[in-house]
Amino acid sequence: MDKLGYSRETQKLIYAIMNDISNYFTGQDAGKKAYSLDLEETKKQLKQRFLEVYDMQPLKSPITFFSKYLEKNKDRTIGEIEKELKETFIKSLQSTLIENKTFSLALNTLTQNQANDLVKWLLETCIYYDVPLKMDIENLADQYDKAYHYVCLKNKFCCICGKSDGVLHHYDNVARIGGYKFDDGRVLRVMCLCGEHHNEVHAIGTKDFTNKYHVVGIHLDDRQIRELKKIHKGHFQAFKEE
Repeated sequence: MDKLGYSRETQKLIYAIMNDISNYFTGQDAGKKAYSLDLEETKKQLKQRFLEVYDMQPLKSPITFFSKYLEKNKDRTIGEIEKELKETFIKSLQSTLIENKTFSLALNTLTQNQANDLVKWLLETCIYYDVPLKMDIENLADQYDKAYHYVCLKNKFCCICGKSDGVLHHYDNVARIGGYKFDDGRVLRVMCLCGEHHNEVHAIGTKDFTNKYHVVGIHLDDRQIRELKKIHKGHFQAFKEE
């Protein structure tokens, strides 16, 4: 498991997005301070849904894990094991929370990768529900764009015009990896295009298509590949869990 601890900037971003999601579903303007009770309920539901999508890999038996650690180190002083003891306790506590379909957002309870995944998923949620975000998103432009493309792929919306029944298009030529049967989804960038725009990209070429519409597709992570395999049948034939 990666080292526990993530940045305060990421934490602020998570809280800001959750705040605006709460505002959206309670009819408040983006950027306003959400009502406390509504915000807590929003956080609860978002955490539950996130755990349904992402495997946060909790300990199988957190209480036993912590008890065994104490037994193993019973002859050592607190000073000797203070840092290790804290980390063991936090892992056990977070795993217990996950067992109860929630988790802590404290800075020392998530890894940076886990926090980044949460931001990515929250942005996907905002795009799907068209939640307005009242914040400076200049530094989020790349993340927001990636989330937009994934939502299009997941819902078969054309990323250019928004038409439904879109198809998965490989922005990068599959010939470079030997063909579709060697595609595991981790190497080539993809996007979702309707029939009209799919025909257009093949007619005018990737370079001219990119210059015209300013899209380049996205790389996928394993969670996204697993979900898209169910939607876009026949793709990512070489994908195997690591």
